[in-house]
Order: sequence, then C-alpha cells, then structure tokens
Amino acid sequence: MLTEPAPTRSHRRAPAFDDRARVAALRLWGAVLVGVFVLLVAVTMAKALKSLDQSADDSLNRFALSHGGVTGFLKAVTQAGEPTVALGVGLLVAVAFFLLGMRDSAKFAGAAVVGAYGIAYVGKKVVNRHRPQWDAVHTVVADHGASFPSGHATGSSALATVLIVAAVPLLASPALRRIAVIVLVLYVLTMMVSRPILGVHFPTDVLAGAVLGTGWALVCASVLRPWRDQPSAG
Repeated sequence: MLTEPAPTRSHRRAPAFDDRARVAALRLWGAVLVGVFVLLVAVTMAKALKSLDQSADDSLNRFALSHGGVTGFLKAVTQAGEPTVALGVGLLVAVAFFLLGMRDSAKFAGAAVVGAYGIAYVGKKVVNRHRPQWDAVHTVVADHGASFPSGHATGSSALATVLIVAAVPLLASPALRRIAVIVLVLYVLTMMVSRPILGVHFPTDVLAGAVLGTGWALVCASVLRPWRDQPSAG
C-alpha cells in the first residue's frame, strides 16, 4: 500500500523566519536613525552647522513674511502637532489597542510616544540651544523653551510611525493602507517644514526630532513586536 509523502514543514517555519527578519530590519533602521540623532546632538553642541542653519532660517523667514497664505496654513498645521496633542493622541491609541485586547500594540504605542518625548526632553536640557531670534517686525510665531530637538517633529514622527506599524495593517483594503501611509508621511513632512518657516526652529532641530521620533518608535517595535496580536498575524 502506497503511503503519502510526509508534508514538508517549511511553511510552518516561514512565520518565525519572517518575524526574525522583521525584527532585525526594524532594529537596524531604528539604531541607524537614533545614531543620526546622537550625531546631530554632537554637531549642534559643537556649533558645526551654525552658519548654515542660520542662513537657511533667514531664507525661510523671508519666505514666511512674503507668503501670508502659506504661513497661515502652516500655523494651523503646527497647532495640530503640539506636543500635548500628539502625546494625547498617542495615549488614546494605546488605550484603544488595550480595549481591543491588543496588548502588545498598546504597550508599543505608549512606549514609543512617551519614550520619544522623554528623550527629546533630555536632549533639550543637554543641548540647551536657543530658538531663532527675530525682532518684532520679523517674528511670525513666538515660542519658548529650548530649540533642539523639535518637540513637534519628534511627536508627529513617533505617532505616525506607531500608526503605520500597528494601526494601518488593520485596514482591510490595500488601497486604504497605501493612502493612510501617504497621509501620515505628508503629515510629518508638513510638520517638519512648518516649524522653520514659522521661525521657531532651525532646520537641524526638526531633522533631529524626526529621526529621533521615527528611530525610537522602530526600536520599540523591534522589542515589543506589535504585529503579534494583530488579526492578520494569526
């Protein structure tokens, strides 16, 4: 009597391999971006890019003063990226995941957003960089506190990364997932552009915030692996 060949086990090992590959990729990119942030801290404290930063800021200030419509739009955008707003939304996302029984995703959202702001706070204290200074005629928006890194860029990039990693995959349609990713990336880029144009940050401030927020969120994802409790993972 002929016996059927034993089924291969390769397909059972694929998920574990995919999981390891995903963790390795996230850890690598997260480490690279956090490393870029550390490099920017050193460069900023050494004032190596001071003249370039100031020159770019002068040009952006002139642009803001001569394009009132664009500046008005960016003022509205920057309000949506206030640290309290991004932190609050991030914590609400964490609570939503928790209530849905997605504990890994909840821990990821909380750790990524809160941790990014915590590191940014320490960075502000360590670097202690002043904000761009303009006279009353050239001031577009007034802000206070240390300038490096940008809290707006840090929070928006961390929040967007959390949503892309943990929330976007829950959307049923591939088209909706692509649209969501595009919207979130544009949100972060617009936030990054708005801060120097409004005269409250130097370009390196927002670059540092963006790589910090994104890099830290990716590191958190590599440790907490939020995809494990997503319906698609089973």
